[in-house]
Amino acid sequence: MGKDISMGDLFTDQSAENERAVSGPVICLGMTFENDEARRAHFTEELRKKMQDPEFRKVEGFPIGSDEDILNLSDPPYYTACPNPWIADFIAEWAAQKPCQSEGYHYHREPFAADVSEGKNDPIYNAHSYHTKVPHKAIMRYILHYTQPGDIVFDGFCGTGMTGVAAQMCGDREAVMSLGYQVKPDGTILQEETNEDGKNVWTPFSKLGARRAVLNDLSPAATFIAYNYNTPVDVAAFEKEAKRILNEVEKECGWMYETRHSDARKGRINFTIWSDVFVCPECAKEVVFWKAAVDKELGCVKDEFDCPHCSIRLTKRNMERAWVTKYDNALGKPVKRSKQVPVVINYTVGGKRVEKEPDAFDLDVIERVSSQKQPYWFPSERMMEGKETRRNDPIGATHVNHYYTDRNLYAMSALRNRIFAMNRAVVPLGMWFTSSHVWGTRLNRLLASNYFKKKGGVIGQTLQGTLYISSIAVETNLLERFALRIKSVPFTATSRSGITETCSASANSLPDSCIDYLFIDPPFGSNINYSELNSLWES
Repeated sequence: MGKDISMGDLFTDQSAENERAVSGPVICLGMTFENDEARRAHFTEELRKKMQDPEFRKVEGFPIGSDEDILNLSDPPYYTACPNPWIADFIAEWAAQKPCQSEGYHYHREPFAADVSEGKNDPIYNAHSYHTKVPHKAIMRYILHYTQPGDIVFDGFCGTGMTGVAAQMCGDREAVMSLGYQVKPDGTILQEETNEDGKNVWTPFSKLGARRAVLNDLSPAATFIAYNYNTPVDVAAFEKEAKRILNEVEKECGWMYETRHSDARKGRINFTIWSDVFVCPECAKEVVFWKAAVDKELGCVKDEFDCPHCSIRLTKRNMERAWVTKYDNALGKPVKRSKQVPVVINYTVGGKRVEKEPDAFDLDVIERVSSQKQPYWFPSERMMEGKETRRNDPIGATHVNHYYTDRNLYAMSALRNRIFAMNRAVVPLGMWFTSSHVWGTRLNRLLASNYFKKKGGVIGQTLQGTLYISSIAVETNLLERFALRIKSVPFTATSRSGITETCSASANSLPDSCIDYLFIDPPFGSNINYSELNSLWES
C-alpha cells in the first residue's frame, strides 16, 4: 500500500525528498548515485548514446529537434522528450514491488456505471491550461474502481499528465475522501450504495495507495508539462529562485510597463488594449476600430457603425485593413503587417486602478522598446503549415515572433533565458514559464461585457481550439502575470511514481501484458489541432 499522506504534509514531504535527492545518495533502477545530479548526468549520457541509433530515431513520433535540445528538456530516465528507452526496466521494477495478492485471488470489477462530474475550479486543474483537459479527480474515480495500490496505469494521450496526478493522489487520504468516499484506518475505501432493501450502505471497493503511471504524448509541450506536474518539488527553492529571476527581469524591463498619471506620478501598467485600424471605403481615411465600433454605454462592440470622418455606415467586412511596413530584425527584412494601435492603458497609481488613452510618453516607450536590440534568443520561425497556424497570415502574423508585442517578446525572452538556465536544478521553473506564457501573446482578447460592466476578469485567453488574433487585443503586463503565477504552480507529487515519454501512442515500447489499467481519453482528431495549438509553446 502506498504511503498515507495528508494534504497538510505535502509541502514538508516534497521539500524533504527533494533535499535528499540533491544532497544525498539516490537509487534509480537498481543503481546508486552520489546525488540526483549524478543520476541525471549518467542517464543523459546513456540517452545521448541511444539517440545515435538510427532505428531509435525512426520510432513514430520522434520529435523534430536537435539532440541537445531534446537532452536539455529531458530528465532521464523519468522523463524523455523522445521515446523512453527505460520503460521496460521501470515496469519490471514496479511489478516486483507490487503487494502480494492472497492465494486464489481473482480480479473482477463490475463496469464503472456512475455519473462522473467534477468541476474545473480545482487549483491543480487551473495551474496550467490545456486543450480538452480532464480534472484529475474524475480520473481518480476510475483508477480507484479498477485498480489496487501499486498497479500500473497507462495513458497514451496524457496531455498535462492528470492521469499521473490522479494515480498518485489515490494514496492521499484527504483527496480520496473529497470524492465522497470513506477511508478506514487500514486504508480500505468505501462508497455509498443502495442495497436490495433500498437502504444506503457503505461497501468496500478499493484500497488507499498510490498507483504507478506511464504517461505518453506526441507533443513535447504536453509531456514537459506532465513531467513537471508529476515530479517532487522543493517549494522553498522554487519560490526563492522564481522571485530572484523576476527581480532581475524587473530591473531590466520594468520601465517598459511604466506610464505617467495626469499629475506626472509614475503608474504601473496592468494591461494595454490594442485596436485594429481600417480604411473607410468612402473617404479613404483611417478608422480606429475601437473608437468607431465600441459602444461604452451599451457595453458592446457594434456590428455596424458610422465612419467618424464621413458618417457612412460601416462594418468590418466592407473595409480594407490599414497596413504598416516595419523592419523585422529577426528576419532581417521589412515585413508588412496589419496596423494595430494602443487605445487604452489600464494602470495602477497610488493603489488605485485608472485608465487613459496613450499619450506621448506611452508612445515613446513603445517606440523605444521596438527600436531596442533584443539581447536574448527568441523563436522567429515561420509558423508551421496548418489551418490554425496559418490563420493569421492575411494580417501579416506569419512568424512566431509576430504573435507577441515587442514589449512582451523582450520580457518573455529575458525570463526564458534565466528560467531555462536553472530549470534542471529547480524543476518547476519550466512549468512556471509555460503556464505564464499564454498570458504573453497577442491572442489575449478583451471580454467586452465584463470590461464595460466592471465585472472583473476582463482578459480572455486564446479562444478554445484556435489561434485567433482579435481586432481588440489585450497586451498584459507580463512581469505581473509571472509574479501572480508563482503561487499557482502545483506541488502535487510526493515521490517519483511515474515516468513520461514523447512519441506516438502507437509506438510505445511497453512490454506485452504489463499494464493493469488503460485510461483512454484520446485526442479529438481534426476537430482540435493540438500540434498547431501547441506550436507557440514548443517553439
